Amino acid sequence: MASADEKKVRLRSKDGEVFEVQEKAIGAFSVTITGMIDEGRTDHDGVVELPNVSAATLSRVLEYVVRHFDADDSYPSSSFNPSDDDPLARFDEDLVSVDNDTLFDFLEAANFLNIVKLLDLTCKAVAEQMRGRTADEIREKFHIVNDYTKEEEEDVRRENSWAFDETMPLSMD
Repeated sequence: MASADEKKVRLRSKDGEVFEVQEKAIGAFSVTITGMIDEGRTDHDGVVELPNVSAATLSRVLEYVVRHFDADDSYPSSSFNPSDDDPLARFDEDLVSVDNDTLFDFLEAANFLNIVKLLDLTCKAVAEQMRGRTADEIREKFHIVNDYTKEEEEDVRRENSWAFDETMPLSMD
């Protein structure tokens, strides 16, 4: 648990809201913020500017960081993998059980902030939404415009026929 006298980092979201987080916690998770602090890339008040992350997203990302840091001081251990009956695993599941816009905001924030475990979590959530769907269903789900001509699409299907083989089980396990 964080004590009151531990050093804090101030982060400003793209919409101007400032958040404080324990330096040790954010440092254990975000390579980007650690680098920005080490390089002195703060404003005149010592605030780290995060022009790519909204306040709503940053708030949830920091909640993720604090919960994971408090739950496992040895983070980032490669063996850290909470079981399904773990409250932290339930928190993670709830975090990514959101609408697609919010999920992609988390994914982009995790990528920008270089928070590997959160990036893995959000990518897995997106992959789960794609599992078992056809290319057309995925395009519809994620509002992706098919910019291939019929001929180009046929060429891709022919060159990558293995990917369209319905008998081949696709597993992410």
